[in-house]
Amino acid sequence: MSFRSTVLVYEFFSGGGYPIGELPGGLATEALGMLWALLTDFRRWGLVRTLTALDPRFEERVPGLNRSTLPADEVVEASREDHREIYLSLLKRCDTAIVIAPESDNILAWFTAQAELKGVPVLGSAASAVAAAGNKAECHKLFSKAGLPNPKTQTVSFDRAPQAATEIGFPLVIKPVDGVGCEGVYMVNQASGLDAALKCVCGVTSRNEILVQSVARGAPASASLMISGDRCLPLSLNRQLIEAGSPFRYSGSEVPFSHGAAKRAVDLACSAVNLIPGLRGYVGVDLVLADDSVLLIEINPRLTTSYIGLRMVSQKNLAAAIWEACVDGILPEQVPLCGRVTIKKDDPASWNL
Repeated sequence: MSFRSTVLVYEFFSGGGYPIGELPGGLATEALGMLWALLTDFRRWGLVRTLTALDPRFEERVPGLNRSTLPADEVVEASREDHREIYLSLLKRCDTAIVIAPESDNILAWFTAQAELKGVPVLGSAASAVAAAGNKAECHKLFSKAGLPNPKTQTVSFDRAPQAATEIGFPLVIKPVDGVGCEGVYMVNQASGLDAALKCVCGVTSRNEILVQSVARGAPASASLMISGDRCLPLSLNRQLIEAGSPFRYSGSEVPFSHGAAKRAVDLACSAVNLIPGLRGYVGVDLVLADDSVLLIEINPRLTTSYIGLRMVSQKNLAAAIWEACVDGILPEQVPLCGRVTIKKDDPASWNL
C-alpha cells in the first residue's frame, strides 16, 4: 500500500441522506457514532488519508462533534438536496471507499455499485452481495435450502398476510423484506392486532412484500465477522439489547457476549455468509440463541452499531483489518479481545469518545 492513500468514509444519513425534516435523535446519534468510530480507527492506524461528508443538520447532535472536530483529514459539507452528487464527486478523489448505509430501498447496493462503476475498490461487500443479503426473503430461502436453522417464514403480499399468519400461528413477527435494524419489526400476539401492525409496516417500506415469521425464542445476538475471499474470521459474539414488542426496539450491544451456544452461533454465522459470494470486510449476522438451539435471522453486509463496542475491546485496529481483508486479501489468525463493554446507540458517553 502506498502511504497516504485516500479512503472515502461515507455514512449515508449524516452524509445528507436523511429526508428533509426533523432528525430522530437516536438515528442521528447512531449514524454519527459509526462514522466517528471508523474515522478514529483510520486516523490511529495512520497509513491513509480520510475524506468524508457531513450534513450541517448533524453538527452538534453529539455535543462537540462537528465538521471541525470529526476525525477526518477532510470533511465536505453535504445536504439532502445534493448528497448523491457530493458522493459521486468524492469518488473521483479517493483510492478506496467504505459505505455505511441501510439496505432498505437498495440504498447500500446503489452507493456500492456507483463506486464499482467508477473503478473505486470498496472496503466492503460487492454490490451484488449487498443486494442478495439485503433481501431477507431470499436470505431465508438460502438458509432453508442449505439446511441452516431459521424461523418458519413466509414471504407474502400485505393482502395475504392474514392467511400466512393463520398458517404460522400467533404470536408471530412481521417485518419488511428490506428493513434495517428493528425498523418495521412488529410482534403480533393475536389476530386482532394484525391490521394495525400491517399499517405500521406499510409506512416504512415501499415494497408490497413482507415477512411473516414464527417467534424466535431466546437471547438476541449478533456475530461480527471479517471476511476475505472464502475465509471467515469470527471477531465477536454480541448481545443485542432488543425489546421485543410493537415495534421492536434496539438500544445497543454488549460486546462480547458469553453464552453456552456461542461456538454454535459463530459457526452458523460463518456458514450463512458462505452462501452469498462477494461478501467482504466487516459483516454482521443476527441470531437468536437458546440453550438448545440457535436460529439465523439475517445478514447485515456492512458495518453495524456493534462495531462501536467491538473496537473498544479489540486488541487490533479494526479499520486496518478491514483494509487488509479487502485490499490485501489478508485475515489475521485471530483478533484478541480484552474486557467487556455495553454501548447504547443514543448515548455517546458509552462510546469512549
